[in-house]
Amino acid sequence: MSEPQQTRHTVVYVDDEELARKYFARAAGSDYEVLLAENADEAIAILRREGARVTVLVTDFRMPGRHGADLLQQVAQEYPQIVRLLVTAYADKDALQGLVDSGEVFRILEKPLGMAVVREVLASATSSLAPRPK
Repeated sequence: MSEPQQTRHTVVYVDDEELARKYFARAAGSDYEVLLAENADEAIAILRREGARVTVLVTDFRMPGRHGADLLQQVAQEYPQIVRLLVTAYADKDALQGLVDSGEVFRILEKPLGMAVVREVLASATSSLAPRPK
């Protein structure tokens, strides 16, 4: 008798750079279902549609329009069960540490993201979540 299969966790990745979105999808796509958004408003639209099955949101910090910290604050209020990660290529990592301290962000990652780092951080972010039945 075989064990029941587990459904993959669903991750929303938000970045205004198309190559970054493609790279992330390639790095995580074999282990996670990855939904891509190019800005905060598109990410919120995805969450409104798919929020019940999304377990992790990863967003870039600096994007045109609403920045990633604003998106993370909204997600923390509306979808507190979603693990939130912030990606930044800028030296303001220390300034953003307050988001981690407040509990709004699980972890801050620095660009460029390596495939091993993406896999490691997603595994860490989802390890405390309950298994998702198929």
